[in-house]
Amino acid sequence: MEYTLQIQKLLLQLKTVELPTDRIALLKQAIKHADVHNDTVWGFDLRLNLIREEKYTSHCDESLQAFTWILDTFDNAPGTFLESNFLWEYKWMLGSIRRNSSISMEQIEIISEDYRERLTRNGYSLRSYYTVKLHMAFFLGQMDEAKKYLDLRNKEIRDDMSNCRACELDDDVELELRLGNFDKAIVVGNEVLTKKVTCGHMPFSCYCHCVKYFQQAGNMEKALEYFQKAEDEMAELTNDTSLIAEIGIMLRFLTDYDREKAWRFFEQYVHWNIDSEDYLDFLFSKSVLSLLSGEGCKTLKISPIVEWYRADDTYDQKKLYDCYRKRAEELAAAFDKRNGSNWFTEQLNNEIIKIIQ
Repeated sequence: MEYTLQIQKLLLQLKTVELPTDRIALLKQAIKHADVHNDTVWGFDLRLNLIREEKYTSHCDESLQAFTWILDTFDNAPGTFLESNFLWEYKWMLGSIRRNSSISMEQIEIISEDYRERLTRNGYSLRSYYTVKLHMAFFLGQMDEAKKYLDLRNKEIRDDMSNCRACELDDDVELELRLGNFDKAIVVGNEVLTKKVTCGHMPFSCYCHCVKYFQQAGNMEKALEYFQKAEDEMAELTNDTSLIAEIGIMLRFLTDYDREKAWRFFEQYVHWNIDSEDYLDFLFSKSVLSLLSGEGCKTLKISPIVEWYRADDTYDQKKLYDCYRKRAEELAAAFDKRNGSNWFTEQLNNEIIKIIQ
């Protein structure tokens, strides 16, 4: 059983490693040991750990494949594992497939209904399922659908598969902000906005939603208030590249409020977007266009791992703008084709119109 010792050594190394990408690399090594020896018990647990680690990155390179293995292994060996042990991760995967423009809406619907069936047969309510549907409605810009699914969510009992109260309040706040009900949003979200309830990414993400929609409404004073709150929270969220979309929101605000600080943000965080999920890539690419829309060259200290890095630290703003605009346009077209709508192109065009004006 020497391979189990190798796996345990790798797991011990995890305690000394901070970066999620490095932790994922160790887990992949451990999974190889398990697979070579056809040890499905180790393979099952290690893949769940890998999914949990990749949750804190902007990409989903390993998780979908790992989760497919988990589903196949469970379905082909009934009684060997508990289905309830991976339903939480299943919920995460539903978010990932939504953010992947190459996965069809038909596939997403089939997988969503499979999740619903597994919830039901394990005795859970549909609260988490309706949360998934709510997030899809947000994703598609369908506010009537979002309101419907939020109401359905609230009619279901809270259980171990439900999102925490802080995360659910974030959804409540986002819906009201999108509907333009700003005063109501602040009242509804009081507990999370005042940090009476928190979770890993809350209230940071909720503050960022407030920044985005107050800025869009032209209320820069309130946007600044929530930007400062979000900035205070960032100290606790180092190395969590899954927050690249929120970073984009903050950068977009700074572009209008403090352009030099926006450039410093860009320098510090642009590498977080490397290999990010399609939707996160779209949001970040769109958010940087206003900053990059100037003329001439800019001296920037960019991480050398960024594909367009230059050793002389000198960058042509127009080339950078064209690069990110092209990427945003490609992703908007891919999502709109997949979704059967123009929602993504409309969002991008609105941002470009603001730049031109």
